[in-house]
Amino acid sequence: MRKALITLLCAAELLLFTGKTGLRHNYREVEQLLVIQTMGLDALRGGVTLSLAAAGEEDRGVARMRADGISISAAMDRIRGYSYEEELFCPHIGQLLLGEKAAEQGIESALAYISRSPDLRLDMPLFVVRGGTAADALMNVGTGEKGISDVMQIVEQDVKRRGESGLTTAAQILRDTARCGSALICALNPGPAAETLSGADEQKEASDDLSIAPLGYAILREGRLCRYLTEEQGIAVGFLKNRVGRSTVQLRDSHGNNAVLELNGGSCRIRPLWEGDVLRGLEIHADARASILELGGRSALKGAQDADYLTAQLEARLARYLSEALQASKDLKADYLCLAEQVERADPKAYRALGRDFVDLLPELELEITVSARLNQMSDMM
Repeated sequence: MRKALITLLCAAELLLFTGKTGLRHNYREVEQLLVIQTMGLDALRGGVTLSLAAAGEEDRGVARMRADGISISAAMDRIRGYSYEEELFCPHIGQLLLGEKAAEQGIESALAYISRSPDLRLDMPLFVVRGGTAADALMNVGTGEKGISDVMQIVEQDVKRRGESGLTTAAQILRDTARCGSALICALNPGPAAETLSGADEQKEASDDLSIAPLGYAILREGRLCRYLTEEQGIAVGFLKNRVGRSTVQLRDSHGNNAVLELNGGSCRIRPLWEGDVLRGLEIHADARASILELGGRSALKGAQDADYLTAQLEARLARYLSEALQASKDLKADYLCLAEQVERADPKAYRALGRDFVDLLPELELEITVSARLNQMSDMM
């Protein structure tokens, strides 16, 4: 599989260089085109289920389509055959959702289709629907004039806010899998839409509509889903990739009350630890910056001692997140963080002399994790 992915990566980079466009569609009248914005793939015995969705419009609501086929191309042809009113316009597809079973079976065929299709973009983000199917998400998320494509725009903004490492494109997954054997992909959690307040009396309206939200990551090893990372462990990924975004951490202050902190910056340094020619372990040091959003009850930071306590709690919590994210890599022998590249850059000669694949060494490596945190605007809190 690794050789196949490397071949796809080379083809993908060539297409990125030459540019993949859908100009052949542009000669059609705009009124005759149905602009598809979201695509979904699910595993089907002997084939796939393909789902497509367009953004909602005032005059007709949301357009949703699905079909089964022995291949993605066959399912696409079937949808085109039954979409007799308008021609499908696919170059504007903004994201691909994968059902959980499809991701478990492997996404190589999906990546190959994206790489070779003249309509799809290699910088398109991919997502896994945790515990569900892509078809269910595309066909049922949203209501009225709002569909999955509208919801996914908000999802992408939320993921970007939490850190640039959250959105993984087809090209990035191809590249990481070819170089490191593993990759991350953003996980989505389907669930009921939030309750809303309606009317002058502000009565709650319970909604039966389905919505979807980002929830951690899926780990792909050799192109197959093998485990999920929690939302908290996803915070550690932001540090380990040096792409820290904004996220909240709930703690207890020195009085036992709830305290909510917002991480708003940070970085991480990873250094290999050698004993002669033997790679003994990794030293990981993270620096974090955070602001206080909420303090429960009548609690207040009355002095440096209270602030130091809260800072220590944050450092311990982040150290735990880092440990869990790295332990998953060791347990699975999945270098989804591409740690091997960092070790090689630090000492290319020693890395070449390892004598074993880095992923085989992963379970044996010792981890020395330290965190230094700083609370912003402390003078305003005391």
